[in-house]
Amino acid sequence: MRFPEVLRGLDWVLLVLLALIQIFGILAVYSASVSEGVPTFFKKHLLYIALSWIIIVLLAREKFRNILDLSLYIYLFNLFLLVLVLVMGKEVYGAKRWLNLGFINIQPSEFMKLSLILLTAYILPYINRIRDRKVLLLMFAYAIPAVVTLKQPDLGTTATYFVPLVVMLYFRGVKLRYFVFAGLAFLATTPILWNFLKDYQKKRILAVIDPYSDYLGSGYQLIQSVIAIGSGGLTGKGFLKGTQSQLMFLPEVHTDFIFSLMGEELGFVGTFVFVLIVFLFLLRILSYAGKTLTRSETLFVVGVFSILFFQYAVNILMTLGLFPVVGIPLPFVSFGGSSMLTFSIMVGILMSIYRELNTAVPVMGGEVNYE
Repeated sequence: MRFPEVLRGLDWVLLVLLALIQIFGILAVYSASVSEGVPTFFKKHLLYIALSWIIIVLLAREKFRNILDLSLYIYLFNLFLLVLVLVMGKEVYGAKRWLNLGFINIQPSEFMKLSLILLTAYILPYINRIRDRKVLLLMFAYAIPAVVTLKQPDLGTTATYFVPLVVMLYFRGVKLRYFVFAGLAFLATTPILWNFLKDYQKKRILAVIDPYSDYLGSGYQLIQSVIAIGSGGLTGKGFLKGTQSQLMFLPEVHTDFIFSLMGEELGFVGTFVFVLIVFLFLLRILSYAGKTLTRSETLFVVGVFSILFFQYAVNILMTLGLFPVVGIPLPFVSFGGSSMLTFSIMVGILMSIYRELNTAVPVMGGEVNYE
């Protein structure tokens, strides 16, 4: 197969927007690598980006149906890796979330996000009633990795699992009243759920209300992040000139708080351009939902859109001090191979759907609403 043929039929609008987002990430990770004195971060990040594009191009050549048919096997294999983390996982900062494969560390909980979206896109079209047994099966499919991920512990990733499910259920036809009832039930059980949170998780939530109540503890990250972004002003301090990030006042600057570094060095103008590109990127993905020809394709598209939107929104709000500190990376920007490759696989599958839009035969029947 000749190289031009491999690239034919790809959505270059989406891919150019993705490349622009990754360029912001390259600059930010390089700056973070300099400040933390770990140049290997930057080298690995470039490798992850190169692998991401290889994955996108290869998956674009595959039929979406073939990938979807493997969803259960992908889920079970990923679940095995997730359980394996509890047994022989690598512990970092008191959390056991990574598997050391010798040449690379992987985070199965990141890949589980993709597995759950694929499995849901496969099962949901076959469910026509809320009392269907497949609904119970789907609930178990989410509950097991959620419990395992909570044991790591990783509350942020656990919550992320359920975001695509809610959106996909809505697009499948679940009545709005069910979401209202579920929301009210969640609010009613909040006092009970609060008691199950670990002390540091409670402190992180309370820190959003008053970060200065625990300046050197749970509020430190939020305070330093807000200072960094605020000090960037309109146009920023300049590339590699951020004091909060370069002098290492800002923790986890290459991962969770990379947007804070961007805010300090690029200022309001730079971060506005970044957010605008992200908005156009997400809007382009969502536009696929109106063109897809099967329910599974539609569900996968909205699932990917929802998890990307959620992670961009939560990460940015977190760095602005408007959301509790959670371990949710900024997609395609934060350093981390598992996150980069997971979202690249999602984009690759989206490219597969995009390529088939002009040749697929409409098979979707009338939508079935839940009663």
